[in-house]
Amino acid sequence: MSKKEVNVGVKIVILPTAAKATYAGAESKRIVESVENNVLRPSKEPYHKVHVAVKHRPNGAPEYLVAFMLREYTYTVDIARIDVDAKYAAKSVAFVDYEDIDESSVAVPEVPAKAPRPGRKVEMVFGTPVPEIPTAKAAVEYAYNLALQLGYRAVKLLGKSASVANYKKYLTADLKVFGNVGHGYTGGIVLFDGNLTSVWFNRLANTPVSPAVVYFNSCQVFNPPLQPAVMGAGARTFIGGKVNLLIGPSEEVFKCFLTKTLKEKKKMAASLKDCEKAKYPLANAHGLSGDSGKF
Repeated sequence: MSKKEVNVGVKIVILPTAAKATYAGAESKRIVESVENNVLRPSKEPYHKVHVAVKHRPNGAPEYLVAFMLREYTYTVDIARIDVDAKYAAKSVAFVDYEDIDESSVAVPEVPAKAPRPGRKVEMVFGTPVPEIPTAKAAVEYAYNLALQLGYRAVKLLGKSASVANYKKYLTADLKVFGNVGHGYTGGIVLFDGNLTSVWFNRLANTPVSPAVVYFNSCQVFNPPLQPAVMGAGARTFIGGKVNLLIGPSEEVFKCFLTKTLKEKKKMAASLKDCEKAKYPLANAHGLSGDSGKF
């Protein structure tokens, strides 16, 4: 093992797909080895975790793997495509842009979320699929506690609870605020069990995300196709990273923004600008669209 390898022991999660619910035994081992040998071990970029989806041919044989690679120091997702043979041996490997993958073909199967309890209308939701990152968990805990202190009915979603089904449920539940801290890319955000993408937002009818202020503390999400998809689904305001956001400083902007807008009643655009200036090393790393006034 080379001393230059920086991704030894990185967790690899194989996602369920429409073609197959689970990958176990020798098949799981071959998928993991293909990712380790072809993208993780050769990389000099350190990663936190990798989610892998398998694209199958009509006859059930594997065609290629899509590896969503969550960086260690930023909330960036790098995407690798590994074309494979029937036993998952790599035939070709390429890092690709979001536009170069057919994400619908490797989408996580729909799993209905549990309905909320009657009479307990939730107003604010804050979540992270990576609570093992201390600053991510701390940011969600801070936002959740702030909401409760101000008299709002709030929910926090940590780890397994930060699922695709739960995010879909709450984003269409007439919220005031939805905040996520985690990895993202131009087309979506990575959750515990899969990705929430622009495809889903674009399919929504009657702008059900209204009137929520949606804040994705994730890299590259304030770009097409995700940003216009979220706004098109009815978000009152959408905030997210224009570029790759640093883990640590970006959460400080997230917390500062919520404090200024919810507690101090400051205008949203001015708050984001002030918080970025005070808490982040670079200007114009975050974007805001929609209503920029008071919360």
